[in-house]
Amino acid sequence: MLRLSLALVGALCALLLVPVALGDQPIRTPTGPPPGTSFMLSGICSFDVQVTLVVNKENTMIFSNGAEIITGSLVAKFTNLRTNKSITENISGPTFTTVGSSTIVLSGVSALFYFPGDLGPGTPGALLLTHGPVAITFSADTGAVTAIDRTSASATDLCAALAA
Repeated sequence: MLRLSLALVGALCALLLVPVALGDQPIRTPTGPPPGTSFMLSGICSFDVQVTLVVNKENTMIFSNGAEIITGSLVAKFTNLRTNKSITENISGPTFTTVGSSTIVLSGVSALFYFPGDLGPGTPGALLLTHGPVAITFSADTGAVTAIDRTSASATDLCAALAA
């Protein structure tokens, strides 16, 4: 009798999960600019840095509840424009955005930059290569970054690496 009861409970749980499994499929769209696209970062390091996308095969999956996941291959080349020293890194993430949250979570390997003062008056800028989770919180009103939490992420200072 106990086995029958456990089997019935298991079957009922499975039936309850079927609608979730049969939910809308996520919408998949290409993310960001094409390979070869470059932009310059000024004022973060003691020199200007050119960032060039070498590979961009990332896609954003948007789920019916509004959650987003960015996955795929993203490789960027970082160049010190004073010395022409370059570092090429796979920064494929992934990135997770939760519905109703003003926080995104970078996982895996990611490039993160912010300008002096972005995190409050007197705070320095940074160009970092992170490994592991990084939570970035934005202001709901202005969209400005209000906090960066690198709980267990290790980080490489790309300004220092490009200056050496």
